[in-house]
Amino acid sequence: MKLKKTSLFLALGASLFLTACSGDGPINSKLSEKDAKTEVEAYYKKIDPKIAELKKDISNTSLQENEELPDIDATYPYTVKGGGEINAEIFVSSEKAGSGKDGILNEIAESFNNQHQTIDGKTVSVSIRSIPSGTSVDYIASKNHVPDGYTPSNQQWNYILNARGTATTQISERLFGNTSGLLMKKNVYDEIKKAYGDVTVENLAKAVKDGKLLGYTNPYTSSTGLSLLSQLLFTFDKENPISDKAKTEFQQFQNNIPSTFVTTTQLREAAKNGSADILSISYQTYINTPEFSDYEYVPFGIRQDSPLYATTNDATKQEVLKKFSSYILEGNNQSKATSYGFNKLDDYSFEEQTTDGNLLMSMQNLWKKNKNNSQPIVGVFVTDVSGSMDGEPMNNLKKSLLNSLQYINEENQIGLVSYSDDVTINVPIDTMNSTQKSYFTSAIKGLTPSGGTATYDGTLVAVKMILDKMKENPGARPVIFVLSDGQTNGGYEFERVEPIIKALGITVNTIGYNADLKELTKLSKINESVSIDASNDDVIYKLKELFNAEF
Repeated sequence: MKLKKTSLFLALGASLFLTACSGDGPINSKLSEKDAKTEVEAYYKKIDPKIAELKKDISNTSLQENEELPDIDATYPYTVKGGGEINAEIFVSSEKAGSGKDGILNEIAESFNNQHQTIDGKTVSVSIRSIPSGTSVDYIASKNHVPDGYTPSNQQWNYILNARGTATTQISERLFGNTSGLLMKKNVYDEIKKAYGDVTVENLAKAVKDGKLLGYTNPYTSSTGLSLLSQLLFTFDKENPISDKAKTEFQQFQNNIPSTFVTTTQLREAAKNGSADILSISYQTYINTPEFSDYEYVPFGIRQDSPLYATTNDATKQEVLKKFSSYILEGNNQSKATSYGFNKLDDYSFEEQTTDGNLLMSMQNLWKKNKNNSQPIVGVFVTDVSGSMDGEPMNNLKKSLLNSLQYINEENQIGLVSYSDDVTINVPIDTMNSTQKSYFTSAIKGLTPSGGTATYDGTLVAVKMILDKMKENPGARPVIFVLSDGQTNGGYEFERVEPIIKALGITVNTIGYNADLKELTKLSKINESVSIDASNDDVIYKLKELFNAEF
């Protein structure tokens, strides 16, 4: 009798263990890395993904730069629209033409337009579009959309614009005072001061090499990111910041960079959870962000004084820009700007190291090619091919993904998974050389929408693929990109995937195509990753930005 009871308990225990590991048992919200790997194996067997036949397609799928840019009226609509007989359109960086305390130039533009100033008896006005500095340069240089003027955060973007063939005329050297800088925990600031002395770019490089974690933004789009990059490279080689010596030093520096931040939201998350010791940010953003209140701010690098440039040769339009600039510089408007966080560190100065736009672009290129040198990415694109993706969402997914292949450096190892009710491994993970990209091109072109949406099944298969590949390269950085409309209605639930992703520390970036962003944001928030709302109009450009930052 005792033997029968013992056998019964053993059988029951084995059954419960198998059930728990099969994905149908109770959910464990906290897993060890070992247990997470065991669960992934069990889920993978139950999902049983199909393996697609590999085919090559060597056709060129890259778009011209002006084709990558989204429709400007849909993505960057006017924040202020002037109605004067002579109207000047201005591109304005987002810290000046956003909302709340980031909207100072919108308020001043509205007030200026209400004055109905005139030139030769005709009323004048300005129209404003809020566009990141680097993106403004892309629109203007590609001639996709050329405004009458633009005000980036700093002058480095104008050097690049001039180098790309667009002549400009400076209207004002400064509209509002601001600085780029470094934000760090107070204990980190004290440690750096004690160990290295003043917070200089040389000492920053030493601190990072000694293990401090630095977070900074994409220098292709971010003014603080570009400012920091140019300083670092000049520190590594004062005579030639793109030399082999500078490149080697930069590669060593990047060993302790967790990842490049794409958005200010990521910076805020990093500050809240402590995943970075030092952050690169502007003073105006720092002073208006409650999450940064316990941090020490040190001005650092190029001033961000918002110069204003004319991009038109029309003398009358230039006169409108001059009138607007003079109005901005009036005392009451500068006082308002000061109350919004500008004009605070006017005693800080920095001597520029270069005004050569071609050199700055070469620095961006060096960053792109070498930022992941010591820690390449092992990743998977997880693409939604459910019926709800039919039509424009699928067409744009294909177009954006095909175009973005050109922005993935060869040292990264990437695979492709698609899912609807079932999951298919379209391309196994491998080095992104020309052969692998030809497999991707063929597979992406062949994606056909139908059926339901088992997003988390596709994600689990991607996790298994990454774990297997990382046995060959344990030092790689695991990243998943989920491209979907977010309407999950089949397969495993989020609650089963969350503890696995958390335990394994995998970055999951999500890109939503006309999406249920709440669903996708949950997935990307597990490990503070990027969630992009990619409408049909701007997904190609947003993927380019993300891939430049990640790959």
